[in-house]
Amino acid sequence: MEKYTTISVPSKFHAHLSRFIKENPQLGYGSVAEFAKEAIRLRLSEIKYEAQILALRELRDMPYRNWDEKWESFRNVLKK
Repeated sequence: MEKYTTISVPSKFHAHLSRFIKENPQLGYGSVAEFAKEAIRLRLSEIKYEAQILALRELRDMPYRNWDEKWESFRNVLKK
């Protein structure tokens, strides 16, 4: 069985989210926790993508001795 932990948010913010979820059942969220889990997953995905773009830009701007060295660095970034 998966273990869970809690994340604290301000009471007013929690109340606002709870009200929003109840007023919009068509969105499919049954609780603030469900909404928060999806929001965190989506934001984490965005951040990972942004980090890859930044790393690739950094690689692009680095001086390399030859093309093979540049491609090897590129492949290593994509493996992360």
